[in-house]
Amino acid sequence: MNFDKMEIYHDDDGIAIDIILHTFGHQKIPVIYLESDVCDKKMKIDINFIISHQVELHNIIEKEIALYTNRIYNKNLYKYTLMKIYLFSDIENEYGFLFDWSGDTEHGIGVKIKDLSVKKIGSAEIAFL
Repeated sequence: MNFDKMEIYHDDDGIAIDIILHTFGHQKIPVIYLESDVCDKKMKIDINFIISHQVELHNIIEKEIALYTNRIYNKNLYKYTLMKIYLFSDIENEYGFLFDWSGDTEHGIGVKIKDLSVKKIGSAEIAFL
């Protein structure tokens, strides 16, 4: 990914850049580098990891969301949309994915990924805490 041509902007929670992950849809997704003011090497490495592993991430997350919604809400997986991705400046290889979910539009679903495994899944705040 050519970061020099990407527009980096400030979000309330840190700096951000929009990317498209085709396996999650064709909309731009804000990637927020929490509590940071600069696009450093770690941010670039994290974004490149997510882009290059998007198929695996999508498959892992979709499976876990289906299990979670069935277990917690006793509902099958409904439509969900990736809204944001969070990167953590002080934690290696960990990413937060925030989803809007038609089964609970108020709380959404947060998924915390460590490497290529789900570390935690729950309501939206899981993605950024």
